[in-house]
Amino acid sequence: MIRRLILKDHISSVIITGASGGIGQALARRFAREGYRLFLHACRHMDLLQQQAQDLILKYGVPVFTLQADLSHYADLHQMFQTILQEDPAPDCLINNAGISFFSLLQDAQEADWDRVMNTNAKSVFGCCKEVLPSMLRRHEGSIINISSMWGCVGASMETLYSASKGAVNAFTRALGKEVAPSGIRVNAIACGVIDTPMNDVLNPEEKQSLAQDIPLGRFALPIEVADLAWYLAGSQSSYLTAQVISLDGGYL
Repeated sequence: MIRRLILKDHISSVIITGASGGIGQALARRFAREGYRLFLHACRHMDLLQQQAQDLILKYGVPVFTLQADLSHYADLHQMFQTILQEDPAPDCLINNAGISFFSLLQDAQEADWDRVMNTNAKSVFGCCKEVLPSMLRRHEGSIINISSMWGCVGASMETLYSASKGAVNAFTRALGKEVAPSGIRVNAIACGVIDTPMNDVLNPEEKQSLAQDIPLGRFALPIEVADLAWYLAGSQSSYLTAQVISLDGGYL
């Protein structure tokens, strides 16, 4: 489902999945500030996404489209991109930000848990890239940014499934980046450390304080810091940077 909120003449455009969460909202604000046409996706919390879109229109005057789809199902994902490409056949940037966390001992996890985490966090990245690449290949330009995790680099106890899904995203990023670089398309990932978003509300204040003390910079990252790095990766200022997984973890690893 897509809802058109405003439409203007052609401008640069970005597709942001998982745009209703803390990082997604920061990404939307950062690109809106630069005048981008926004395609904002969410699977749930559409009321929040709609309000966010209205706020961006009022503050920045940019075109905003909101979309709802379950990206773990390829049919939903494909339909979403069909609609996007009808509105804008030449999106400049794709940011794969949609994802879920999962905390469990491996022996307590079920096959359905594995499928849900891998389909949401990794298969969706494959699908979104596959859908947007033909347009970018025709134009010999475009940027794809995958929001990943430091646990995809080193793994985390009690987060085996999540770590595996983000490790897949990291390997996918490096491989696809090399594959499409001759066609002028850049693919990079941001391996996020601990970001100050509601996803970390599973931790109590004492646990948050203890975790922050383990980070050399002594604090959690702000969502806008992820968005600022994504903006850098999307633009011409990073034109020689591709197939990289960039850690944003305050020196934690």
